[in-house]
Amino acid sequence: MLLSRLTVSAISICGFLLASEGSEQSDAAHGGGWMEKWLSFDPGLFMWTIVTFFIVLMLLKWKAWGPLMSVLDKRAEDIKNALSAADRAKEDAEKASQDYEKLVQKAHIEGQQIISDSKAAGEKVKNDIESVARENAETMISKAKTQIEAESQKAIQEIKSSVVDLSIEAAEKI
Repeated sequence: MLLSRLTVSAISICGFLLASEGSEQSDAAHGGGWMEKWLSFDPGLFMWTIVTFFIVLMLLKWKAWGPLMSVLDKRAEDIKNALSAADRAKEDAEKASQDYEKLVQKAHIEGQQIISDSKAAGEKVKNDIESVARENAETMISKAKTQIEAESQKAIQEIKSSVVDLSIEAAEKI
């Protein structure tokens, strides 16, 4: 690679030196300066420039075109791969975002279901406690009524017995 660069440089320098020798002679003959040299047409300089251009072009095509094109092709392939990887990453990110949204919605629904189930269970426990309390209260009231009735009957029996005893005593005294 270094050798081809040196070759191209050497050929270019030789071509320019040969072209400048012919133009210096014509400058001396015409008596003009560098401005006239650049503005005037010199067939020798033109020919050497064309020859040098084509030699450099051929050397570049022979030595540099293949590696340059392979580098450009590799770079194009790398860019293509990077773009496809970026597209895949974007699709993966979108899929992950959608999955995340689904999970959030599912968690929200499950949370609402848990809250609803908890409320229903709490209501059932409350109703069960109230039912048991009512039954206990009714049982206690029933027992109390029975006890009151028994006490009342006992009191009536005692009063009747006392009245009979008092009546017998009163009858004995009379």
